[in-house]
Amino acid sequence: MSFEPKIIAFLCTWCSYTGADTAGIARLKSPANIRAIRVPCSGRVAPEWIMKAFDQGADGVLVLGCHIGECHYESGNHRAAKRIPVLQELMAYAGLEPERLRLDWVSASEGERFSRITSEFTEAVRALGPVQWHTPLTGSTFTRPRLASNLLKMPAQQRDRWQAMTEEIQQTARDLLANEEVDCVIGYETGPRHRTRPVFIYKADDADRLVWNQDCTHNLTTYLGQKLMRSQFGKLTDSTNRVQRVAVVVKACDSRAIHMLLAEKRFERSQVHVIGVICDGIRQGAGFDNRPEGVLQRRCQACTDTRPVLSDTLIGLNEARIDRLPARDVEEVYGYPQLTALNPTERIQFWLSQFDRCIRCYACRQACPMCDCPTCLYERDDSLWTGMGIETNEKRTFHLGRAYHLAGRCVGCDECERVCPMEIPISLLNRKLAAEMEARFGYQTGIAPVPAPFVTILGAEEKHP
Repeated sequence: MSFEPKIIAFLCTWCSYTGADTAGIARLKSPANIRAIRVPCSGRVAPEWIMKAFDQGADGVLVLGCHIGECHYESGNHRAAKRIPVLQELMAYAGLEPERLRLDWVSASEGERFSRITSEFTEAVRALGPVQWHTPLTGSTFTRPRLASNLLKMPAQQRDRWQAMTEEIQQTARDLLANEEVDCVIGYETGPRHRTRPVFIYKADDADRLVWNQDCTHNLTTYLGQKLMRSQFGKLTDSTNRVQRVAVVVKACDSRAIHMLLAEKRFERSQVHVIGVICDGIRQGAGFDNRPEGVLQRRCQACTDTRPVLSDTLIGLNEARIDRLPARDVEEVYGYPQLTALNPTERIQFWLSQFDRCIRCYACRQACPMCDCPTCLYERDDSLWTGMGIETNEKRTFHLGRAYHLAGRCVGCDECERVCPMEIPISLLNRKLAAEMEARFGYQTGIAPVPAPFVTILGAEEKHP
């Protein structure tokens, strides 16, 4: 008995769904494998719907919308044209053959085109065979490259530099608070267990608690949303109805997050005094005990930016720099060659083995400055199509969905991976999408305070399916 694929087709109600009717009226043949779902617009097709379709046994997913320029909602299909191909690449990276997901355009009068596209897609999926999205877990042979141990020169010279930068930060914070230019300074301190941790300074006399060292890993921009809450009138206020202003210590990667938060209008630029720090790299295992000294984090090994993209006060510019080896290739550091060389079934096994370890603690989401939805989609207990379960497929939907929501927004601080108690290589997904954003749209997150390309319409130079 030959294999007959199950195909879910999301059809735009204004064009492609009517195109399907036109094909029927004209008695044009369409495969019986198609299960049509009528949607208001192709731009309304959420990535969770597509992933859920594969989770529930679909062998292929087809998204059909209006031709570019003919959308009933003007730019809804622009969203689909930008988002679906990126989702296709993400799912392919996770082990799904890209041919199983297709985006195309059919107008209301193109019954023949509808018949041809559905027939071609069905044949393509039939040739691929049953989807292996549920490959049994058999372990993974994937290993990451070892971190080099000679990337950071430490002892005296480095510690002298940190001390000088610490004094600069303390003096800057002291002046800002004494002159009432800011209400709070968000920085780093050394806690009672000798770990470097975030601290909130409200008085000039407490500025001596601030430090700078090799363990200042936390992305402090995560706290800006909590400190700069908007009132019902849209202004940034505190309990005394006085406009708040906050100072925050940022590294180069952290500063890009501020640009993204500004682009998304989370607060106003005038509300934040940016204390930028010239960064020589952060220690692997910062924030935890018993981790190697003198080894840089992966993000730092691949980093070429040591100076923040924006700052009101720049710390460390006049201090003697500590030379370290040039940035290593991103693929070498994060292990892309070894993973992309695997076939789809092996990649599925690798990712399922990673996602299966997830305990749904949401530490990755809490550490991310861009993950601040009031109610996370993946925690809602009233969502029948996503759910809060702890099965491997639901964990995969969470991680792939979260990575997709951060496409064009992730600044590469890798805090999500650092805080993961199960050491899941979340950054691989984020880096993959960052590479897609740059390849497709020439866009690098946070270099300027401009929105991600997903929220803009197609430009004349941009390609689309």
